[in-house]
Order: sequence, then structure tokens, then C-alpha cells
Amino acid sequence: MLRDFLSELVGYLEQYRSVAMVWTSLTGLEVAFAILPPAQCHFLIDADDVEAVPILAGALGRRGMNRLHDKDRLVEFGSLHRISDELAEFARTLARIAESDIPSGMADKPVSFRPAPLGGFQPFPTKAPATPASLTPERLREIIRLRRQRERYFDNGLFADPAWDILLDLKAAQLEKQMVSVSSLCIAAAVPPTTALRWISAMTESGMLIRQQDPVDARRVFILLSDETNARIEDYFASIADRLVQII
Repeated sequence: MLRDFLSELVGYLEQYRSVAMVWTSLTGLEVAFAILPPAQCHFLIDADDVEAVPILAGALGRRGMNRLHDKDRLVEFGSLHRISDELAEFARTLARIAESDIPSGMADKPVSFRPAPLGGFQPFPTKAPATPASLTPERLREIIRLRRQRERYFDNGLFADPAWDILLDLKAAQLEKQMVSVSSLCIAAAVPPTTALRWISAMTESGMLIRQQDPVDARRVFILLSDETNARIEDYFASIADRLVQII
């Protein structure tokens, strides 16, 4: 039933050149992201009322959703992303203040102060991958662990850098010969899933990342590094291979 509903939604989006606001759990993200066109969908993942309501109100208040149907759709869609970033951050701040008396074991989700760039990534040129550098998945996983270690001493939003976490996780998975689903990559980004998915979408649209349908399960999409991105990562680590400092 869910697949049928999503398929009908895809037809509606194509027919009316519209945009969908998709409110889903992280578990349901796999199916929705595999079927729906990312360029025409704004995803809210595991969003609480306090986060989602102002985003919806802000979107509906910007001269009407009908503007999303005309030639300015892409401009309005970009505005919707900005609304989401600004209002969601404001709403989460209010939620943290209101819940300041909750026991420490129930901490709020990590907050990113860096919204995903809209059109900020330039498409990569196509070229042959560079010669593989001396790079191991163990080293990459250790770098990721060291990045998470900082959160024991500083607020996790201070070092929000989802793009680098995404690239490190994908490179480590590639070396381990593992496939990475979009939901697991959202978790690896160490920011709220809605923010992580926006970065993943922006990096995919620019050509840095590649979507690949699961040949066994059409309800799931894997995310991979493009050849160009892979080559740049390997060149980067080759350039620092003789340094004594561990780069995190």
C-alpha cells in the first residue's frame, strides 16, 4: 500500500510540476527516498511538532504554496530549504530551553549550525580515478571516532561538519566493500537526519555522490562516492601520508 501511494505521488509531482513535503521516520526514509524524486521533495525526518509546525507555517505563508507550481518553482524550493534551516534551528533551541530540566540521559538530538548549501557545490568534471593511495578503513574509522570524541568536551553543534563525516564514512565503507544505505549515512553524518539528508541530496546533485538502486530490494537506495570524489579523497590522504599529525 505504501509503494502504491508513493507511486501515485510521483505521478502527481510529474503531472503538476509540484513539490512534496515528506514527513517520515528514519525507518521509513529508505522507501520514500528510493521512490520519490529528491529534487521535488523536502524531507522532514523524525521531526517533532515543535520543529515541523513552524516550517509548515513558514512555507504556507510565503505567498502560498501555489507558487511552487509555476516557473519560479526552483527559487521557491530553495526558499523552503532556507525556511527549514532557520526555523528548525530556532525551534530546537526553544525545545532545549523548555526541556532543560529533563535528565541528562535524555539529551536532545545533535544540532547543526551549517545548513546544506543550495547550489553551492559545483559539478565535478569526469576523469579517470587517481592511483589508489595507502589508506585503510581502520584509519578512517579511527578518524571518525576521534571526531566523535570531541563531543565529550564541546557542544556537538560547534564542530558540525556533515560533509566530511559523510565522505569519510563512504570511503571507509568502500574499502570494507560494504554498501551504505541513505538512512545509515544520515546517522553517520552526526547531525539531525533532516539536515544530513539535505547535505546528501546537495552532494548527489553536484555529482560528488551517486545514488544506486539496490538490485535485490527496490525499496532501498545505496549512496556511493563518485569516481572523482574518490580520487580526491585518496589524493588528499596521500598528500598528508608523511605527516605526524592525525588529521580529523
